[in-house]
Amino acid sequence: MALIQKHPNIENYFVEMPLADIEARGGVADLFEEGQLILIKDYVLDFDFGALEALERSTDAIQDREMRKRIKKLTSPYFFEGEPPAERKGTLVFADPVRQAIFDVMCRGDREVFDRAARALKYAHDEALRIFGICFPSYRPFRFVPSVRLTQTLFENLHWDNHSIDDDFHQARIFANLDTRPRIWNVGDRLPDWMRKFYHQHHLGQFAGKDPNLLIDYVSANVLGGTRSTWMDQQPRHRVAFEPGEVWLGESRLISHQIVYGESAMVYMWFVETQSMANDDNRFNNLVESLHREMAAADPVAA
Repeated sequence: MALIQKHPNIENYFVEMPLADIEARGGVADLFEEGQLILIKDYVLDFDFGALEALERSTDAIQDREMRKRIKKLTSPYFFEGEPPAERKGTLVFADPVRQAIFDVMCRGDREVFDRAARALKYAHDEALRIFGICFPSYRPFRFVPSVRLTQTLFENLHWDNHSIDDDFHQARIFANLDTRPRIWNVGDRLPDWMRKFYHQHHLGQFAGKDPNLLIDYVSANVLGGTRSTWMDQQPRHRVAFEPGEVWLGESRLISHQIVYGESAMVYMWFVETQSMANDDNRFNNLVESLHREMAAADPVAA
């Protein structure tokens, strides 16, 4: 299981639960929607870590800047879905330019490396779908983003995710460490808790009735320092080291987080119909707006 160093000034929102218990209670949608960070206890992916160890992690050989961005935040089906490649002059030629870049650069033109990575990621993909069904049996997804991170991430700033979508939607997220080393996260206050602490100090009432992403952008850049003052904020944090193959769930717009170190990970996201939530009052947009109303009622002059 993950090694967790808990900070006394942040609520303990960790839940460790085996899949069998999750299934017996009908899933964990209620806990997830409340901002709990759920670690699947007594379970690790039976993953072929060597398949990803064989990949080239640097994208410097890719000249096209947009293609480099797409490789950094790949979706795993690029490895195992799509039109089969043609074999020409001893190499593989893919119709999809992303798949071609994966083969040429990340797999160094080696078919065995490509096929092994494809098998490993297909297994992890199928397991993620199975775990989603157990954890969120009532959820009705309308969009699926099966991202996989195969490049190194270091020293992020503390932040809440902003998907640049102002629609009132719900998300489910499943993470897995696909690296042979622990994936190191810091996690801090959940957004409503943080807003209660700093609402008036940072004049957050100016964002009432507006897209919550504007508030997140403001806090990330103007309060937590953004890219100008990386790691200079003084916010308390829990520290977590997720073991190889470990799987966890969390609403990344509610839980502040920063990746300290990570090489390979599965970061799967489902956009979910709000009517299928355990409690649709826990929609992210509604939680933020309810907090604005709460703070205004408590101190209407300051708000």
